[in-house]
Amino acid sequence: MLCVWVGIVPQSHALHVAVAAEMPRESCFFRSAHPQDGPHIDLHVRVEADRVLLEIGINLVFLDWLGEFPREDAERVDASELPSVAKRLERVFAERVRVTADGVALTPEITEIGINDPDEALLPLFPVSGWRGLRKLKLEVSYELVTTAHPLKTVDEVALLWPFYPPDLLSLEVPQPPLEIAAEWSGEGLRTPITLRSASPEYRWRSGVSSLDARMARLPPIPTAALPLIPSWCMLAIVVGAIVALGGYVLKRPRVGALAAIALASSIAITRPAMFPRLAIGSAGIAVPDDAALSEISSALLTNVYRAFDADEESATYDALARSVSGPLLEKMYRDVRASLVVEEEEGAMSRVLAVDVGAIVIENAISFTSQEGHPVVAMTARIAWRVDGRVTHWGHTHDRSNAYEGRFEIASLPEGWRIGKADVLSQRRIDGAPVVPIDPGADDEL
Repeated sequence: MLCVWVGIVPQSHALHVAVAAEMPRESCFFRSAHPQDGPHIDLHVRVEADRVLLEIGINLVFLDWLGEFPREDAERVDASELPSVAKRLERVFAERVRVTADGVALTPEITEIGINDPDEALLPLFPVSGWRGLRKLKLEVSYELVTTAHPLKTVDEVALLWPFYPPDLLSLEVPQPPLEIAAEWSGEGLRTPITLRSASPEYRWRSGVSSLDARMARLPPIPTAALPLIPSWCMLAIVVGAIVALGGYVLKRPRVGALAAIALASSIAITRPAMFPRLAIGSAGIAVPDDAALSEISSALLTNVYRAFDADEESATYDALARSVSGPLLEKMYRDVRASLVVEEEEGAMSRVLAVDVGAIVIENAISFTSQEGHPVVAMTARIAWRVDGRVTHWGHTHDRSNAYEGRFEIASLPEGWRIGKADVLSQRRIDGAPVVPIDPGADDEL
């Protein structure tokens, strides 16, 4: 799709040239055409240190529903007309949209505005709206948090009351119902999908309520109990058996002593008493957790790989991903997971992960050893079947997608914690609505 944004800087307004390629942190929503007709809006709210920012994309159908915006051609907005449109929109937002910070009403200012130049080949997708449905305005509405009237230092709560819900022109219901506005909210480094409705038009965000750490699955601690080469009970059996056998020899009853020694040593070997721990000799690494614990570790790591993409910034996603993935795999895992979340049918829009459902887990080759650096290590291979439910928010609408995967992961306990060191996806398929298929441990050749 060809999508060029054009704009101007009006003398009476603090507007910047709104060329899409130059816009900071541009949402992928703004560069995509939705194949539905009618009014559309894309809304992304960001709570920043000094302002609340509304990144908005609306087509001309939605614009004209908001009020009268005189222009020479009803099917377009010329670059020279952007300043007057911005002034009218700013007045509409000041009168109708309510944004508050800790109960203090904030004043809007449109700081960016532009109009796209869409591909004419997409026009047949808009038989009702025509060019008015295809042409889109893009604007940024800024609500300053620190002003002379409202010198807010920190913000505990931000509320948005959104009043605009045009009718769904494609609905067969009479009367046509109002649209539901699917949007995104970014605050304190996290993205959260939200839905605004005419019946519940307000959304409240509170500082400190959620964090990326809170969304991450908890990992069991790395085991520290050492496994001796010769356990204490084994040495106890040897010592007791030797003493009894020696006693029988001294008493000139070697056969009786030998039988008694065997009996006592066998009983110790069966009961494995924990007394005399100092009798243990050598070290064979640390104790390997059972399969249930290893499965819990594998599930938590895989879940956290996807939860890392809840972060609003790429650097934060990398940092969160590094808590589950080690070494050269980090860069590859970032690229692969991000690519799996991109929906090509939606012109490259990125899906947000709603849920990760880990199904069957088969633990293979769980061992413990001491590394060359002297660190005790537990290593395993886990074959996992899992499902990822995602949602694409695209021009005010949501599209839910589910995909099932099967893969093999090499996991180890490093000094910094449990980490995935290698990952191979064996199969993947779109399954919307289908359950996760369990793994058949003997089906290697079919995966």
